[in-house]
Amino acid sequence: MFLKPTFTKIFFALVLFILSSWLWRMYIISRISDTFPHGFPLQFYLGWGPCQPNEVCFEFNSLYLFLDLAFWYLVSAFVINKFQKK
Repeated sequence: MFLKPTFTKIFFALVLFILSSWLWRMYIISRISDTFPHGFPLQFYLGWGPCQPNEVCFEFNSLYLFLDLAFWYLVSAFVINKFQKK
């Protein structure tokens, strides 16, 4: 069962999700000083600044968040299935 959820797969997927998002954010911030993304490979949240009062200075896409989580779960399931002792 390749995609059957286990604690290990879910935990590893969350670690990959957080780590990749953080690394992408650090890369973008080092190149562009006023954008602050979250999510990799899809940016589900993007903030920018400086922001004037009464302006919206961020975007959020819940579909991209779901697709990001699904992508990292698939990667996690593949990696764990590949290296799991049979």
